[in-house]
Amino acid sequence: MRWIKPYERCPVCGVLYLRNYGDIWMFVIITDRIPIFFGIVALYFGYRSTSWVFATLFFVALFVPMIATMRERQGVAIALDYLWRIWMPDPSDEIHDGRGAVINL
Repeated sequence: MRWIKPYERCPVCGVLYLRNYGDIWMFVIITDRIPIFFGIVALYFGYRSTSWVFATLFFVALFVPMIATMRERQGVAIALDYLWRIWMPDPSDEIHDGRGAVINL
């Protein structure tokens, strides 16, 4: 993965990471919502900003980790998509037709 643009195939075994453009969209949305969940929990349990400084710090505390972990979250989304492809077989997927060195779990 190069910053947030993933490689098309694994350089070692040749497995295709993204079969179709946008396949990982569901998993990206799920992993994006996890950091936002902590802010929602803080607001639910009574956090209120008393000044613009605290509001800015709260915003920064929520979104800096989202920016900093973007690459890792995209990697997790690609891994979850791969597991989805293994567990929900599609005969047109190259993982399931016997080509390549990918072992079907």
